[in-house]
Formats: sequence, structure tokens, C-alpha cells
Amino acid sequence: MHSLLKWELKNWVTSPLPRPEPALFLSGEFALLGSDYFLIKAAVFYSSIVTSSPNGTLWFSKALYLASYLDPYYFEPYWMTGVALPWEGRVEEAKVVLKRGLKYLPQKWQIPFYIGFINFYFEHDNKEAAHYFSIASKLPGAPSYLPLLVARLSIKGGETRIAIAFLQEQIKTVRDEKLKRQLEKRLKAFQAIDFLERAVRKYKQIYGYLPSDLNLLVTKNIISAIPPDPYGGQFYLTPEGKVWSTSNLR
Repeated sequence: MHSLLKWELKNWVTSPLPRPEPALFLSGEFALLGSDYFLIKAAVFYSSIVTSSPNGTLWFSKALYLASYLDPYYFEPYWMTGVALPWEGRVEEAKVVLKRGLKYLPQKWQIPFYIGFINFYFEHDNKEAAHYFSIASKLPGAPSYLPLLVARLSIKGGETRIAIAFLQEQIKTVRDEKLKRQLEKRLKAFQAIDFLERAVRKYKQIYGYLPSDLNLLVTKNIISAIPPDPYGGQFYLTPEGKVWSTSNLR
């Protein structure tokens, strides 16, 4: 059984969370308030930056699952799941919650959009990503660029640019200021990565091969300086020519 549904007591790191079925039964006519309660707890927990441990991220995923279980027609738990949970390493749990959202809120373009982004960026499955982006593109209110994004998935690469587009889309709608600052911080990191990756491509165009180290971009006057990682890590070049950070953007 999936780890999200095992609900093991040993994995709780803050106040205990009830199992979904008893929580729904006991809340009765107050199920909607219960959904609000667990969503708020999840938001406060995420904003506190306590989610870096495996137990912390598991608690966070369970709180969002509870919020969506108590009120499956409430969009906010799905929104927070799509925006925050996969970045905390809980990709499978995020998909469990979001696929519940597909069932109850089939007209919300954001839900298949989030699943598609997870498929593309975290699982490197372009076929599944294109499928969900295609579903999202046909729903009311979907951004006009989604059909082009589906076509672009047939082209190898582009992960950084699509991550930037994803984060920019979420920042437009976020209302919680702490969460907005975290998204803006992640966006700034990806913009730095994009800047460096463009410089790497320029270096390869000039010299015919990848630089062995990002510092060569400075010594060869491709760029004036390596931008800082807002998470405090150091950017480096992978053997495939991608730029990443020792901080893992967390």
C-alpha cells in the first residue's frame, strides 16, 4: 500500500492526524470546516520551513490528503498540493491527491496541469505530461500557451524554462504571502539556472564542447559572474550539460 495511506503513527512529527475515514465520520456536518482546519495547518506547517525532514514532508502530505478527503470539492488543497508537495520530494503522494481532484473537480484546468508538470519535470515522462497538459488545455480558463507546451514536449530538453513558466503561473494566483515568497525564491533560483544554462550553450557554440566547470564561463568572459543560489548552495554543471545546485533548491 502507498505510504500516504499507511498512516503510521511513528511517522507523525507534529500534532497527530486522524485517519481519513474516522475523521469524515466524526466531523459529520462540520466536514467542510475540518477541511479548512487541516489546510490551514498544512499552510502554517509549510511556511514554517519544518518540512525538510522525511517525516515532516510525510506529515505535510497527509494533512493535505485529509483536507481533500473531508471536502473533495474544495480546490485549495489541490492547489497547495500541486504548488508545494512535489518540490518537497512527495511526488507520488501529490499525484494521489491530485487524481482525487480530477474526479471531483474535472473542470479545473490547474489540476491536470499540475499532474502534467509532475510527469514532465519530476518523472521525465513526456508522454504522460503531454496527455495531462492536453486535458488541461481544453478546460475553461486554461492559459493559451498550453497547446504550444504540448507540442514542445516532443522536443528534448526545456525543463528549466517550463519550470519557470510553471512558477510564474502560480505566483499570479497565490494569496498567502509566506508561500508567495517561497515560490518567488524558487523562481529566482530557476532564473539563475536558466541564465547559466544559456551561457553553457554559448560556450559550447564557441568552443565545440561543454565547459568542465562553471567558473570557465567567467574566465572566458561568457558571463561576468556566477549568480548566487538563493538557497545558499553552489551551482554546478552535470555531465549532461544541465545546471543544478548543491542545495537541491531546498
